[in-house]
This record gives sequence, C-alpha cells and structure tokens, in this order.
Amino acid sequence: MNLARVAAAAFGLALMSSSAIAQDTPPIKIIVGFSAGGVTDVLARVFAEDLRKRLNTTVIVENKPGGSGTIATVMVSKLPPDGTTLIMIPGTHTMVPSIQKVDFDTKTALTYISLIATAPSMLTVNKGTKYTDVKSVVEDAKARPGEIAYGSSGVGSTSHFMGILFEREAKVKLNHIPFKSSGESLQAVMGGHVPMSFSAVNQALGAVKSGDVRALAIGSEKRSIYLPDVPTFAEVGLPKVLSETWIGLAGPANMAPDLVKKINDAVMAGLQSPDVQKRLSEIGVDEIAAGPGKFTKIVASEVDTYETLARDMNLPR
Repeated sequence: MNLARVAAAAFGLALMSSSAIAQDTPPIKIIVGFSAGGVTDVLARVFAEDLRKRLNTTVIVENKPGGSGTIATVMVSKLPPDGTTLIMIPGTHTMVPSIQKVDFDTKTALTYISLIATAPSMLTVNKGTKYTDVKSVVEDAKARPGEIAYGSSGVGSTSHFMGILFEREAKVKLNHIPFKSSGESLQAVMGGHVPMSFSAVNQALGAVKSGDVRALAIGSEKRSIYLPDVPTFAEVGLPKVLSETWIGLAGPANMAPDLVKKINDAVMAGLQSPDVQKRLSEIGVDEIAAGPGKFTKIVASEVDTYETLARDMNLPR
C-alpha cells in the first residue's frame, strides 16, 4: 500500500514537472481593438497560433472594438507589463489621436515590440465611371471642385488621410464620405453609391481581380506584387501620396527589454515560417519584420506627421 502511494505521488510530481516544462511561458492574451474578420484580427489569430507553438503556452485573441481602436489601447496601456496581455495594432493607431481626443500619449502608452506586415492603400473606382487613370480623376475634380465623392473607412482612418494627401498634392477638392469600415466603403464603390475610395490592397484585391472595381494607383514606393500592373502614385506624378497601413504587436508600457526580446524573437522566427508566409500571401499583406527599435521610431515619426497634417488641414479634434 505504501509503495502504491509512493508510486502515485511520484507519478503526480512527474506530471507537474512535465506540465511546467511544456508551458514555460504564462498564458498570453492578444487584444484586437476592432471586430473579428478584419486584417488586424486575422493577423492576430495567425500569430496567436504560431506563438503558441514557439513559446509553449496558451495564446488567445480577444476583440475589444470601439473608439477606432483607442478603447483597447487605453485598457492595455494600464495593465502590468508582464507580457501576459499584448495588443495587435494597425497604422490608424498613430492617426486617430491627431483628430480625436484620447486618454493616452501614443508615443509612450505602449511598448512597441514587432512590426509584422504592411498593406498599401490604393485609389479604386467603380467600373462604370469614366475614370481610367489618375489624370482623368484629377481633371474632373478640378473642373468640379468639391463635387466628386470618395469613400473612406471613417474619419481619421488611413483611407481618409490618403484622401487628404491626394487633395493636397493634386491640388483638388473632393467630397469625403466616411463609412463605418473599409468593407462598407468598398461596397459603396462597387454599388455605385460613391465613384471612388482609397482602399487597402488586401481589402480590395478580390474586387479588383474580379473587375468589380478598377485600381488606378497605389500609395507605396514600389508596385504591389499582388497587382503588378497598377502604377504607384509616384509614377503618375504624385510622389508624396504615400499610404501604407502597417500592423504590429505591442504591449503595456515599460515592458522589460529581455521580455520584449523574447516575444520579438518568436515573432521574427514566425515570419520565416512557410506556413505564416503562406497566410500573409493569402491575406494580401507584405511582410515587414522589424523589431522594437524601428517600430518605436516609426510610431513617433508618424504621430508627428499626422499631427502636422491635421493641423495644416484644420481638421477638427
């Protein structure tokens, strides 16, 4: 009987030891400040699965939509910097504060860990319009100032700011029509409710390939591998119309450098994985693979850029 108890106790200790070895990192929650199904949410789920394997722990995704992502940012910024709660953020993280009052300092509210992917925006038009190139849009806009509507995914979104850049560089005035999401904006173009919109490549790729909309130019420094026939804005004479939505992983402010390194190393390793690369290709985004130093600098630079742009354009806050 005593031998049986000893054996049982030994077996229990072995299980406890095995469990400790198998899960050597505390469970992680990745917060997404938007509804399920968007590119930020999809990427969070791709990396939740990959990090689960690399860090030997449970990783779940939780959606906390609202305030253009700012509600989730506020929540995560106030949590302990122990790496158990992270947040997947898009480029609008640096845009929204320039036109909307927020309860945090964007530059310091979070620890910026890994830049993961980017999705450039492009000018898309309804297939029934007369617009066959950017020149035809600009000419019509100059002839009818303020009359030509363009859709965006909301005030302060990447597509809104791209519209502002386009107006400034092309020296035209358009009619901004904000929608609740990029999907709604694109549907409005497809349905002919607005003639054009500025849409992320990953969002509009299917509609372009099916012929439901036409892509006239892309806001990146080089052509997209997914739409190689679409010129950049630089190629059509508007080199300053640049707009790419990045997606990255962050955590609460003041995370320890060794913890940041551990998570970033795991993310960077995941980006080299054929499975993850395949998923990025399916989503229609391009890999960035940049660590905390570069990510932090990009956030700080963009905050200043959008603050200046919003001020110059007298956008309400």
